[in-house]
Amino acid sequence: MPTGREELEAYLKLRRLGKPVTIRGFQRLMGYSSPGQAERMLKRLERLGLVEKTPMSEYIAKENLPPELSSYIIIKGYVLPRALIYSAYATTVIATYTVLARPPPPAAILLLALVIPYWIETAININMLKKIRESEKQQ
Repeated sequence: MPTGREELEAYLKLRRLGKPVTIRGFQRLMGYSSPGQAERMLKRLERLGLVEKTPMSEYIAKENLPPELSSYIIIKGYVLPRALIYSAYATTVIATYTVLARPPPPAAILLLALVIPYWIETAININMLKKIRESEKQQ
């Protein structure tokens, strides 16, 4: 899981490139001043399971993401839980309906209860993302 903006940017650039790249090529792609910096980033991405090393000592972004990323979406460089999008959408629709249609209180409560599992899942995904970031910082 990309833990920072730099890792995410590097991964996304490699995905867009769509072909294997050498350490020097990655250095130029990212605008790094040294090949050592590029190699460290590539090793970090490899450890995270986002890139793989080819037999020719080149690196390529993996098409199949690790399972940890399946419940997240990347929007403008930010990693967000998919459940957050669903939770916000469902809550907005229910709130709008409740304001406009003015259903009886038991119906409104039932509608609001329907989004609680989405918000619980969102909280779980945010905590998991924090744990992944903390474990990567320790490595």
